[in-house]
Amino acid sequence: MKRMSVWVVAVALGLMSGCRHVENSPIVTAFHNAGGGDVDRSTPDNIAQFLAKHEDVRKQLTPLCKQKEASAPADWSSTDEGKVCAGNARANFFGKPDLKSDGVRF
Repeated sequence: MKRMSVWVVAVALGLMSGCRHVENSPIVTAFHNAGGGDVDRSTPDNIAQFLAKHEDVRKQLTPLCKQKEASAPADWSSTDEGKVCAGNARANFFGKPDLKSDGVRF
């Protein structure tokens, strides 16, 4: 019986150590509130595709990401927050440009 309980505890600790806790940050919260889904299961490319369709969220996240990125540690890009900001940067780069025509034809 004692052996069984040791195995159960060992398995539980092994499963918990492999899980990644979702960060509680304004960036991740804004992404979730917009309907972005699970950041852990998404790639920056998936996040970029979502944010390309949600310009209001993208505009909300851009200053937050720039501020956080300025003081972020080296491993920040592998965090949930870093993934959302990487997707946001891609969506901004490939998003619709705000170009206005001057009316002059080629």
